[in-house]
Formats: sequence, structure tokens, C-alpha cells
Amino acid sequence: MGIIVAQGGGQTQPQIGNRPLTQTMTNILESDVIAQRVVDDLNLPITSTTLLKKLHVRVKPDSSILTVTYDSTDKRRAVAVLSSVGRSYLTLIREKLGVSGSLRRPGPLLILADIFDPPHLEADRVSPKPAKTLAFAGALGLALGLILGFARESLDDRVRSRRDAEEWFGAPVIGTLPKGLRGRPPVRAGDGGRGRNKGAEALDVLRANFQFAASGPAGPTLVVTSALENEGKTTVVASLGIALAKAGRQVIAVETDLRRPNLHRLLGAPEPRWGLQDVIEGRVGLSDALQEIRLVGASGNGTGGDGAGPSDSSNRPEAGSGRLRLLPAGAATLDPRAGLSAERVLGLANDLKELASYVIFDSPALLSAGAAVPLAVSVDNVVVVARQGYTTRDGAEEVRAMLEGLGARKVAVVLIDARERVGATTD
Repeated sequence: MGIIVAQGGGQTQPQIGNRPLTQTMTNILESDVIAQRVVDDLNLPITSTTLLKKLHVRVKPDSSILTVTYDSTDKRRAVAVLSSVGRSYLTLIREKLGVSGSLRRPGPLLILADIFDPPHLEADRVSPKPAKTLAFAGALGLALGLILGFARESLDDRVRSRRDAEEWFGAPVIGTLPKGLRGRPPVRAGDGGRGRNKGAEALDVLRANFQFAASGPAGPTLVVTSALENEGKTTVVASLGIALAKAGRQVIAVETDLRRPNLHRLLGAPEPRWGLQDVIEGRVGLSDALQEIRLVGASGNGTGGDGAGPSDSSNRPEAGSGRLRLLPAGAATLDPRAGLSAERVLGLANDLKELASYVIFDSPALLSAGAAVPLAVSVDNVVVVARQGYTTRDGAEEVRAMLEGLGARKVAVVLIDARERVGATTD
């Protein structure tokens, strides 16, 4: 429904677009007085307040046109309500204000009002509009999804990809191991046939990258560590040791995590009688503390199953006879910080290099034990294990700063629990 209002000036023509007048007439139209008259006129089962919530008055800028609408699912009632509103409105302003109903005969009156557009139904549905609602909901859902995704990426500071690991640790990723290997006996890299799986393939890639890539070893000794515990470093030590031995290398794995020794269990070795602590204290010789780890299908002299190394272990084994031996932590109790000084570690590493092609130290976590520091400065290579979805950015950057401060010779990263694989690099 459309209502026009204007202000007359005695004998002058009516003035259209008078804002104060238009606002006053709108306020009257939206008043409870009008609403109550309509409710009484039509005997509506609602209150005047409820009617006003469904009644809407719009005024275009610099215009004297009042557009009145009423929301209802009942078409007949909507038209009847608007008709009653129009009648009640004109009756009220003519009674109280002396308003003329004709713009052509303003006479001496100052205010004029009339209905120029009678109540009628909208041609199309006003509400609901499914297509418009669905489009709006889709756009809103997309926007919320993007916002949530951005917030997740911004707030989640855990390693999510190889790129994160390389950027945060400041070192290349030389291999990834898939989810499901951490804390379990290592896969047998190099084995073919029906037993072949993704874990073995990933381990072959790690071994190849470690041996032959541009990011490969700077020397025969390496320490495998992590930022914190439970990130998979011992799993990597056991798996890489087996992979190198299966490829024909002479490998000694050293269990230097004296607080939480677990390497011998992953390798299937018995509880040790002697070990690293006994060698450092001079209670036994190095050859007596080494345990032979059986390699299924390996050639050479590594065939004796679990137990002590051969009596001639003081001489470097013949090249090509793949062999893995373990120097366990030992059964004696010793303060790890006192037992693993830089001088003792360096001396032990030099002795072990005479017995093997590679010496791999299973180190405590860098940020939870000071015992890892002497190892990091005494070996040729540092391999940091990052666990995807677990290792944090703060932890990675703290490890990076620590290793840079210690002057670590060469640092690389292995990503475990990964959802992606890193192809072998042979340049």
C-alpha cells in the first residue's frame, strides 16, 4: 500500500518531500493507536504489539511516499489488515489534525494525505525463498570454512608437512617413515617378495638418501635425537641400523639414552649384562659389551643370532659382510651427565669407528636431557627426528638454535608418522 503526504501553505501549492512531516506521519502510522484500531476493526486474535512486528513502513529519501507492507501467510488477512490500516490512519489524522484527503483541494489546511496505491498482494513469494536462502547459506558456509581453515593453520603450530620440518629445523629432510612404525620392531628394509610394504620401501629410501645423497653423511658417526620424548628417535635408530647392515655395511648402534633405554628391546636383544656404562667405567672391554643382532638373510659373519659379538671384533670386519651390533646402555646405574662427557663420547666414538662403517648413537631428547649435548658436538652427523602432527614449531626452532650454537657439523631431519613420502635423491 502507498500513502502520499504533503504540506500545504495556505493558497500555495503543496510541498512534497518535507522530511519532518514525513517522519511525523510515519510515526503515527506505526503507533499502537493505529494497531489497536485495526485489531478491534477485524477482531484479530493477536495483540497490537504482534501486529506492529509484522507491519513495515518504508520511506524513500527526499520523498513523501510511505510504502506500507504486512507479512502474513494468509493472503486475505494481509490485504484486510492493510486496508484497515489505511482507513484507520486516514480517519485518525483527519480527526486529530484536520488533514485533507485531496491534494487538489488543499484549501486553508496545512497537511494533506491520501492513499494512491491501494493494498494488493505481491506477485512473488516474499518469504521463504529457498534458492536465495541456499545461495546465502552456501556462501556463508564457504566463508566460515575458509576462516576456520585459516585459523587452524595459524593456531596449530605442529609439523604438518616436509616443508614445515625443513623450514623450522633449518635442515633438509632426508626421509619419511609412514604412520604405524613408531615404537614397534623395525621393518626389514631390503626384503622383497610378498612381505614387502610401504614401511620397508620408505626405509630403503631413507638409507639411500643417507648414504648417497648430497645431504648424506659427513662421516661414519651420527647421533639420532629429537626435540622431546615419544617422537620416534629410537625407532629410526633401529630401522636405519638394520637397513644399513642389510645393505652390506658394518653398523654399531649405541644405546645412550640411559634414562629410558629401549633400543635393545626394539632390536630383539636380551636384557644386557654389560653395556655402555660398564665400558665407560672400565669394568668390561668394549668387545665384551657388544651384542650381535641377527639379520635375516644377511651374508657374511653376522649369523650368530642374538648375543655377544665374535672374539675377533677388535679388527674391522671385511667389507660387504653386513653386520649389526648393539652396545646397550647396560644394567649398572650411573648419573648420565657424569658418564657421557664430551671427552668420553669422543673417545668411545673413535674406538667404535675402528670396528664399523657406521656408528649410530640413540641419544636422549635434546630439550629434556643435557646428556644429548656431548653427543651432538662429538659426532659427524646429527639426525633429528620430527613426528608429524606432534612436534611443535617452538620445539623445532629451539633445537635448531641449540645445534647452531653447538656448531653441529651436519644436521638432517627424518619425518616419522608421515602421510607423504620423500623420493630417493642420488645426486
